[in-house]
Amino acid sequence: MSEKTITKASIDGNTAAARVAHAMNEVIAIYPITPSSPMGEISDALSAQNKKNIFGQIPRVYEMQSEGGASGAVHGALTAGCLTTTFTASQGLLLMIPNMFKIAGELTPAVFHVSARTVATNALSIFGDHSDVMATRETGFSLMASANQLEIQDMACIAQATTLEAMVPVLHFFDGFRTSHEIRRVELLQEDVMRAMVEMEYIHRMRKRAINPDTPTLRGTAENPDIFFQNREAQNPYYDKFPAIFDKYCERFEKLTGRRYHAFDYVGAEDAEAVVVIMGSGSDTADETVHKLNEQGYKTGTIKVRLYRPFDRERFFQALPKTARKIVVLDRTKEHGSIGEPLYLDVVAAVDQQIKLGLMNAADKPVILGGIYGLSSKEFTPAMLKGAFDHIMNTPSEKLIHHFTLGIEDDVTHRSLPYDDSFDAEPASVYRAKFFGLGSDGTVGANKNSIKIIGDVAGKNAQGYFVYDSKKAGGITVSHLRFSDEPIQSPYLITKPDFVAIHKKEYIGTLDVLRGIKEGGTVLINSIETPDKVLGRFPKKDIETIINKKLKVYVINAHKLAAEIGL
Repeated sequence: MSEKTITKASIDGNTAAARVAHAMNEVIAIYPITPSSPMGEISDALSAQNKKNIFGQIPRVYEMQSEGGASGAVHGALTAGCLTTTFTASQGLLLMIPNMFKIAGELTPAVFHVSARTVATNALSIFGDHSDVMATRETGFSLMASANQLEIQDMACIAQATTLEAMVPVLHFFDGFRTSHEIRRVELLQEDVMRAMVEMEYIHRMRKRAINPDTPTLRGTAENPDIFFQNREAQNPYYDKFPAIFDKYCERFEKLTGRRYHAFDYVGAEDAEAVVVIMGSGSDTADETVHKLNEQGYKTGTIKVRLYRPFDRERFFQALPKTARKIVVLDRTKEHGSIGEPLYLDVVAAVDQQIKLGLMNAADKPVILGGIYGLSSKEFTPAMLKGAFDHIMNTPSEKLIHHFTLGIEDDVTHRSLPYDDSFDAEPASVYRAKFFGLGSDGTVGANKNSIKIIGDVAGKNAQGYFVYDSKKAGGITVSHLRFSDEPIQSPYLITKPDFVAIHKKEYIGTLDVLRGIKEGGTVLINSIETPDKVLGRFPKKDIETIINKKLKVYVINAHKLAAEIGL
């Protein structure tokens, strides 16, 4: 592990990805699309500040006319031998698919960073799921998933090093908004670590493969049936070797930082009977949930998928406990018309191959259930996952619900699973605060500053997530802040706050602002009205909550205070 001074900072997922992408590339072609736009903005700002990459150059940032143009620029720059990247999401990623086929087909090293977002179907949604990423499975890109801000920067670095040696391009993705815009305090990756991860011989090899009149090569040809099939199959060894190369750089990363990643990481009981397979931010929720369940006598575990493509069967079974007899596979996408969603089908195929190869007894074949969660950033909580575990562990096989849904009430096809909403997996040591504000009133910005002050100055672990609708300005905003001395692993909304701030008095009586507040909690209200008048706005139900839970209620005139102190 590097002995350099450890630097920690409170950053969001987009910042984590952009820092590494800017440091490890020479050309960045961008086109803005929510929620990936900040990655391009940050990269552009760094170059404008003459920030150099690890090779001593200032990366060139080009904003194109569309995502199709951005991916075309990436393809062109890569063909010229430049280390090149881009950032995108949703429909923007779909526009890149034609060039992605070419980039992968020509065995060109590159990393695309994607803040995964819902693809517009029956309606447009700016929020997150994996429908855009799953549309790229056939392009030939490797798919790597990150669950949180620390993993984003780490996997971005590992992906860059891996693609250079493997010659297979990588799509590195993380959940839009839930991870891209969530702020956490993380240990920043230093440039000497990034530099040590890269082997210069593979950069030189990439330069030599560039189109150059002095060393002409044939590209972009049209092939006939006599050789096309053979040339496609000739690329198999590159994909066969990819997981081992990925492992190589994960091991190197561990030596440099002390943090170890695998294609599939297992967390939970050694003798787990039920295991959930999941990727993205949901894997952190699953991690927290299985720890809580195992404390209560369950035998559960989580397999966090980090390297989704190529899907390595051997490494999957190295991670899966031999005691597992029930597997829940959760996909954050919906594929109408399919017999199952992508990750579920991969796990089913892996188990079947294991049996056919004689590596698993047919009698030991686990029950595998596939489910869907979190479409368009729909909440995914420990209570929901516990409901899935309870269903597969306690329900007779003939009554199991296949292709179930979590987090909604499906009154059409009746595939949703019930769950006990009172189940809470969060450690009691975590301090939780909710702020109700109005879009553009400064609440979100102030909370971001608070996180950075408390996290970076006081040294606390901090997390901030901000809920608002598509119109952003003028709508209701709810800020969810957590603080703890221990690492925070809760990528879901706060339901049991210690502190509630109400920055618009009109929310009292119209929103359930005190729902779930803990006994002895604190309520802070910003209003120009007198305290008696403000308290008179609360409905009877809330007054009873204030009395029964012994809440401490404060009313301040923040506008007057701001004017008095010159803010």
